[in-house]
Amino acid sequence: MIYLLAGWLGDLGFNCDIQQVSPGKFNLLASFGSGPGGLVLAGHSDTVPYDDALWQTDPLKLTEVDGRWVGLGSCDMKGFFALIIEAVRPLLDQPFKQPLLILATCDEESSMSGARALAEAGHPLGRAAVIGEPTGLKPIRMHKGIMMERIDILVQSGNSSDPPFGHSALEAMHDAIGQLLGLPLLLQPAFNHPQFSVPQTYIHFGCSHTAATLHPTCG
Repeated sequence: MIYLLAGWLGDLGFNCDIQQVSPGKFNLLASFGSGPGGLVLAGHSDTVPYDDALWQTDPLKLTEVDGRWVGLGSCDMKGFFALIIEAVRPLLDQPFKQPLLILATCDEESSMSGARALAEAGHPLGRAAVIGEPTGLKPIRMHKGIMMERIDILVQSGNSSDPPFGHSALEAMHDAIGQLLGLPLLLQPAFNHPQFSVPQTYIHFGCSHTAATLHPTCG
């Protein structure tokens, strides 16, 4: 997708810089005009995982259904790049006072490695940005940040036939999750904003990996 997008933007006169983040993962920074400042139109090239069984159409093929275009990422957020191209095309024969930058990062839905690589590279970006996340066509002037953490619990494993002989990392994780679930209540007085649909800070437990067999206690 990155090379396809770079080809389209290059044909319109954009200077396209493709940054490899990891094997098979790329960022695209396309610029039109020069100088400091400017406007960034920002999006990401990846999507969340999908399950074929939950789709009524081919998720990898753009399909029109009842006047809507349906496909994996058509809304979040590949469609944004198509809209950008059509919106800026008639403006490109006019002189720009400041540059226009179009940014497509990888791994937004998971590790944020694309955004981190862009920040580490020190690429100059504009003074304002429009982020093409779906919002029901309502402008939103702020969004929450996210902090991702990992907890590893290592204990001395034992046999499940003699639980007191060893310890269970699963039981310890249960206690840890219980403690962490109370953390948002402590943070709410200092960290909340009424303009968010969910004004307070909250915690999401994304995944847990434990023992692969039943006989030993989880170590």
